[in-house]
Amino acid sequence: MYIPAHFAMTPEQIAEVLASGRAGDLVTHGPEGLVATYVPMLHEPDGTGFGRLVGHLSLVNDQWRPGEAGEPVEALFVLHGPDDYVEAGWLSTPASPNVPTWNYVTVHAWGELVVHRDPEWILSVVRRLSRAHGDASVDAMDSAAVDKLLRAIVGVEVRITRVDGKAKMSQNKSPQVVGQVIHGLREAGSRATADWMEEHSLPRARAKADLLDGIRTRRP
Repeated sequence: MYIPAHFAMTPEQIAEVLASGRAGDLVTHGPEGLVATYVPMLHEPDGTGFGRLVGHLSLVNDQWRPGEAGEPVEALFVLHGPDDYVEAGWLSTPASPNVPTWNYVTVHAWGELVVHRDPEWILSVVRRLSRAHGDASVDAMDSAAVDKLLRAIVGVEVRITRVDGKAKMSQNKSPQVVGQVIHGLREAGSRATADWMEEHSLPRARAKADLLDGIRTRRP
């Protein structure tokens, strides 16, 4: 992923996106080439490295099969944070007209795909995924019904070896422009992107502006 320095996310920001429990694209390479499945995965830190992502796939989805063949299978999980269309007017000033763009937050996690067929492992992941979204319905289901459902899915794990995060959220613009974008997004009902920018982009834009002002002041 191409990441200009001013769009690079901090480790804390990356961890926040990973912990969101959102669905993302699980990408692997199989006998027929690249395969992707949009699936929720739960991030579990391990205290030493990048941790792991756990989830499940349908038994009839052949994407998991190379992971059971014994050879290491490289996987990429693409997870997105807030994103929205940004109108040209929000990015423009009288002295500097601009064009529209798309603001977004994305995290790429690379690692090894591991397949789990143990029903207890799969059930544990299903429960943790559900609880992460405030749903405890799996615990209330009849055990026979749970067993039937478990036979239809396969557990998958991505043992993460590398992560990259990119936030293209107008933080390289002036505080005035960032403020205009935040206002425009709020008016359009795009609260999540506006909140992210207010928390992260606006302070960074202000810090950059203060730094440049200080340099100009010190010049003879």
